Amino acid sequence: MPRKIIIAILLGSLSLGLFIHYQVRAPKRNFSDYRVYYKAGRDVLEGKNIYVREIEEITPYKYSPVFAVFMSGLSIVNRKASASIFFILNLIFVFFIFKLSRKMIFFRGITTNKELLLLALVLIINSRFILNCLDSGQVGILISFLLILGLFLLSLGKYWKAAFLIGFSIMIKYMPFLFVIYFLLKRNFKVGGLILFSMASYCLIPAIFIGFKSNLLYLNEWIPYITSTSLDQGSMITSKNHSLWTLPLRLFPNISSFNAKLVTVAFFIILMFFIVSRSRNASKGGGKICLFHNCLDYAMIFILIPLFNPNAWLHNFVILIFPYMAAVYYLFVKGFKDKIVLFLVFSSFILSSVGSRSLAGDNLQTILDYLFLVPVGALLLFAALAKIKFTGDIYKPGELD
Repeated sequence: MPRKIIIAILLGSLSLGLFIHYQVRAPKRNFSDYRVYYKAGRDVLEGKNIYVREIEEITPYKYSPVFAVFMSGLSIVNRKASASIFFILNLIFVFFIFKLSRKMIFFRGITTNKELLLLALVLIINSRFILNCLDSGQVGILISFLLILGLFLLSLGKYWKAAFLIGFSIMIKYMPFLFVIYFLLKRNFKVGGLILFSMASYCLIPAIFIGFKSNLLYLNEWIPYITSTSLDQGSMITSKNHSLWTLPLRLFPNISSFNAKLVTVAFFIILMFFIVSRSRNASKGGGKICLFHNCLDYAMIFILIPLFNPNAWLHNFVILIFPYMAAVYYLFVKGFKDKIVLFLVFSSFILSSVGSRSLAGDNLQTILDYLFLVPVGALLLFAALAKIKFTGDIYKPGELD
């Protein structure tokens, strides 16, 4: 039987199993976070204010008006059918995340067997985050897909399409705005400006569907509502919040709120310095190798998105698929001879996985969450990518001559 058919059968069986599991589990959990998006979509259809919390049991809707309008298309049907459609879409998005990431990152051919092994390893490493995002009905996979597709189109010179995809990801959750900061710091004002233009357009588009007055009401309430529902003390100090904003508060209980934020901002600036700095090898390498260095920058931005999200729950880390693929691909190209990167990536995987409920149980998972293992693992992955960027020898002999 041809290999492609075998792989298709395996992936199809896995997807079917996950879908059946979701059909059994999701209704018992009242469809978790997806009911927030579904209700926002229904509120748009019914002409209600999406930023009024009518039911205390449902988490507040913290996203932009344009995403609520987008969700209204999925809210025409009943909630179970809508959640099922969204689940299937997420499975499709995961497939394309891997496919597009491969096209962007792989700058040198490897054997088919190694490539399949690489993709399987990346899937296993990220399985905890992917499954958590699927089960909770969260939007992390959608955001990852939009960003990666946008960056892929950017590599093809399709700036407008890329900007509107990246812009839409920002309108769902604001942390992808780090890419705008990155492009502006790299003096790529064209891309940064186009993304900002797309965001402005997305603020106006809902008026076409809900009217100018309703859209203006939503926009006036959107930003203040995010602040009041995301930066509350309860969200900031819970052990399930893996944000670096919470780390100073955990390490130094008596630290003032201002000083805690100052420490976090300083750390953010340091990490951004590594990202925007240009390595000497990047300027020498051309073509695909130069694009790979761009991918290393993108991968490090991906890591900062959940780490500096004030509400970094576990599902936010599904965005690490791209960074892990870049690091693991480098190890395959090097034949796993870069022991430092190998140690960092392996340690990152262990720290990110050891707290899984299936391995640790509920009680131990709570303790491990408090120990901040997932963000430490993400920082180790960041260190691995920085090592590759500045000292990784990814060139063949004579390639830079």
